[in-house]
Amino acid sequence: MKPLSRRRLKFLKSLALLSQIRWYNILMLVTGQYLAALFVFAPEGDKLSTLFDTNTHLVIWSGALVLSFGFLINSFYDLESDSINRPQQTAFERLVSKRTSLRIALTLLLIAMVMAVTVSYRAFLFYGLYAFALWLHSHKLKTIPIVSHSSAAILALVPFFGISVYQQYLSIHTFAFGALLGLTLFSRELLKDLMMFKGDVLVGRSTVASEYGLGQTRFALLIGNSIAWIPAFFTRDLFSDIAEKGIFLILVMLTLSNLATLRTNELKDLKWAHLGYKVIIILGILTIPFL
Repeated sequence: MKPLSRRRLKFLKSLALLSQIRWYNILMLVTGQYLAALFVFAPEGDKLSTLFDTNTHLVIWSGALVLSFGFLINSFYDLESDSINRPQQTAFERLVSKRTSLRIALTLLLIAMVMAVTVSYRAFLFYGLYAFALWLHSHKLKTIPIVSHSSAAILALVPFFGISVYQQYLSIHTFAFGALLGLTLFSRELLKDLMMFKGDVLVGRSTVASEYGLGQTRFALLIGNSIAWIPAFFTRDLFSDIAEKGIFLILVMLTLSNLATLRTNELKDLKWAHLGYKVIIILGILTIPFL
C-alpha cells in the first residue's frame, strides 16, 4: 500500500480533530447564539449595534471554544466504549494522538479564557466554571445514570444562558423554549444509551439502559416525550404564529423519533431515530428568530 503523503496525512488529521471536537454541535451552537443575539436579545430596530458589538462575538466564541474543550476531554473518557460501539470512527479520530488532543484542548480553553476576560471578569468566571463543569461531567457525573443525562442537557444550553445574561435579556417564553430544547437533549442522551448499550455493558459503565434495561429506557423516552408537550401547550400563546408552528414540528419529530425506538434494537435503525434528533435541533435553531 502506498504511504500517505505528509499533506494528505495532515488533512486527515485535521478532519479527525474536527470529528473529536464534534464540529456539527459547535456549528449549531454558534449559529443558534448569533440568531438569538440578533433576533431575540437585540433591541428592536437596532440589530446592527449587536452585530458590530465586539463583546457579543467574544462571548459567543468563548462558549464555543470551551465546549470544544469539553468534547475533546470527553473523548478521553469515552475511548474504550467508543472503540466498541463505533470502531471505525474512533480509529479515524485516533489519527490525532491523545497528547496532541489534550494540548489542543488546553489551548482552546486558554484562548476562550483570554476572550472571556476581555469582556469582563464575570464572563471569565462564568466560562471558567463552565469548563470545570464539562470536565466534572466527563470525569464523574457521566457514570451516574439520570444525573449524567441531566447534566449533559444543561451543559449544552449553558452558552445560550451566557449570551442572554450578557444581553441582559430573560423572559418566560425564552425560558419555556429552552426547557423544551433541554427535554429534547435529555431524551437524546437516553437514545444514546440504547445506541451505546453494547460497549457500555462490556466496559462496565453505568447508564439507564445498562442499569434498568432497554425496555425501561424506551419507557423513559416516552415519558419525557409526553412531558415535553405540557409546557408547549400552556405557553403557546406567548409565541408568534411561526414560532408556534416550529415548536409543533419539533414535538412531532420528537414523538416520531421516540416511537421509532420501540420497533428495533438494531443500531442502524436507532441511528435513524438519532437523525431525527438532529433535525429537531435544526428546527429549534431555525425557530429562534421568531420567538
